[in-house]
Amino acid sequence: MFQPHPDRPSPRRGLTAVPNRPRAAVLSTLVALAAVGVTGCGGTDAGSRQESGASRITFESCSRTVELDRVPERVVITTDAIADTLFALGVGDRIVAKTRGESAPAPELKDRLAALPSLGTRNPSVEALVAAKPDLLITDQVEKVSGKLGSPSIAELKKLGIATYVVGGGCAADLRSDTSGLDALDTDIQQLGTIFGVKADARKLADKLRGSLDDVRRRTAQEPRQEVAEISQVAGQLYVTSGGLSNDVLQRAGGKNVFADLPGQFAPVSPEQVVARNPRAIIVDNFTATTKGRNEAVAFLNRTFPTVDAVKEGRVLVIDAAKTGARGSTRPVEGVTEIARFLHPGAFRTQ
Repeated sequence: MFQPHPDRPSPRRGLTAVPNRPRAAVLSTLVALAAVGVTGCGGTDAGSRQESGASRITFESCSRTVELDRVPERVVITTDAIADTLFALGVGDRIVAKTRGESAPAPELKDRLAALPSLGTRNPSVEALVAAKPDLLITDQVEKVSGKLGSPSIAELKKLGIATYVVGGGCAADLRSDTSGLDALDTDIQQLGTIFGVKADARKLADKLRGSLDDVRRRTAQEPRQEVAEISQVAGQLYVTSGGLSNDVLQRAGGKNVFADLPGQFAPVSPEQVVARNPRAIIVDNFTATTKGRNEAVAFLNRTFPTVDAVKEGRVLVIDAAKTGARGSTRPVEGVTEIARFLHPGAFRTQ
């Protein structure tokens, strides 16, 4: 029904390593080729370097301090949703390649992102990355740059002259672990403002997003919290949101997650467990963000949960999955407003 989401490993098909290959030899050759003229984050374009004597660009990523000697001009991203924030900051034109990742692109960026070279579905290979000649790789999950499943490690990328930034909430080595909520996006915007030398634009964007969240908070402050379950399905297994970013989005929208007592960011459940908790409203993640995906989700709910009050009474919202769980993207802020309007329509009838 839904596009598989690697954050929710299939119960039938665990993570499998790619076939063994002479990785060290390949990497050594690529390092030798990439090292020519590379200093700091890569490249030799003096025009893009900071003025002589100026301080280096410093930022934090997964408890690492990263230094660059110039503003990145060529960027690779590992999920389409990260592009939302880069374009909002006015630096989206620096994206030179991407992997598809777990989230569909924003409608207004779909054509632009489709025109970019694709480095794969999820984890880019070392060879593909070197061919793209990036200065910086931005990823939503540290696992994608762990050296596993054919992807390069952060250390390998550094040897190739490619700096790495892992957006907030993406640093957990175990994808089942709980992670930070929307506050991490505020930090990401500040960090990206520093990295790309657009601090003023970053402040404006952060203020705009805070304003949107504050508006929802004010509107729903006196509203009773609505019991809600957020579900998705991967390879036949049903999952519910239990923590992390998606849970924070639900809470900020005035929802009470009926599965918040389960550990981690998400949890596998049976249909019977959903029936037993009988949420007042159900939100379904649509990873393709298409009408077909929406129709399939509604059909699945009607077929699987005909006795649940939310389904019987039509209190169902099928939402672009990026609006609830895309780390490093501005879309979860949109998701807070969309879900709040769904849960508390009366709070939005007046401005």
